[in-house]
Amino acid sequence: MLRKKAPLALLASLLLVGSNALAQPSEDGAEDKETSKNEDAASSEKSSDEKTETTEKTEKTEEAGKESDIWDTREDPKKAYRYLGLRFRDAIIPRAIFGIFAEGGATVNVPMGGIEFGTRRDNLELVFSLSYADYSKGDMLFKGKNEAPEAIERVQSDLGIIFGKIEILYDIPLDTKSRLTLQIGGGVGVGGVLGNLKRRQVYPSTAGADPGDPTQWTDCDGPSDPANGYCDNDNNHFGEYSEPSWANGGSKPFIFPWIALPQVSLRYKPIKYLQARADVGFAITSGVYFGLGVGYIL
Repeated sequence: MLRKKAPLALLASLLLVGSNALAQPSEDGAEDKETSKNEDAASSEKSSDEKTETTEKTEKTEEAGKESDIWDTREDPKKAYRYLGLRFRDAIIPRAIFGIFAEGGATVNVPMGGIEFGTRRDNLELVFSLSYADYSKGDMLFKGKNEAPEAIERVQSDLGIIFGKIEILYDIPLDTKSRLTLQIGGGVGVGGVLGNLKRRQVYPSTAGADPGDPTQWTDCDGPSDPANGYCDNDNNHFGEYSEPSWANGGSKPFIFPWIALPQVSLRYKPIKYLQARADVGFAITSGVYFGLGVGYIL
C-alpha cells in the first residue's frame, strides 16, 4: 500500500516545488518595479533642483547685468538722448551796464529758477526752458544820460519776468565714457514782465550828496515841495507813483529779451540716467550769469 502511494506523494512534492519556483520570479519583478519607481522619483527631484538652481543663477546674472548697466554712461553719437530737469541761475547786472543808457543805477542780482527739457544727438544739444527771474531791487537813484542833475529820481522795482528760452550747445567729450562733456554755445528767449516800477523825485539831504547813495537823498512831497529846484512840476512822480508799461505810454517794458552769447557749460553724467550741468555765460540784457542744472535722462 505504501509503495503504491509513494509515486503519488513524489508527484505531489514535485508539483509543489514547481509552483513555488514559478511564483518566485513574480515577487522579484515587483521589487524591481518598486526600485525603478524610486529611482525615477529621485531623478525627477534632482532635475527639478537643477532647474531651480539654474533659474536662480540666471536671475542673479540678469540683476548683476542691470546693476552694471546703470554705470554704463557711454552715449552713441547717432542716438538721441532726452532729459527733464530743474535749473537755477544767478545773473549779475553791473552798474556799468546802466551807465550805457543812463546815470546812476546800482549792481543788481537776479536769481532765476525753472524747468528744462533737453535733447541731444551728434554732439549737438538743444535745451528748452521755462523759468522765473526776480528783477526786484530796493532803492537806487537814476536819471537820463543827458538830463540835468535836478532830474534824479529814486527807483524801486518789484519786477519779475517769466522767460521762455532755447539754448544751442555743441558737445566736446572729455573722456570715452561720456561722463564729462564741455559745451559751448548760446541762447535766446523772450519774457513777459510782471510787477511794478516805482519812481519818485528826490532832493539831496545834504550838500554834495552822493548820487550813488540813496540814503543821502530825500523824497519830494510834491511839486515845489520843498522849493529847491529838484522837486519840479515836469512830471507827477511823487508818493506811490508807478510807471505805466509801454502799452500805456510809459517806460516800463511788458516784454523783455534774453540774448546770451557765449555760454560755456560742463556736463557731468555720474550714472546712465542722471546728469548735472554747470553754466557760465553773458547775456546782453542781463550781464554775467552762473547756473546749475540737474536732469533725469528718459
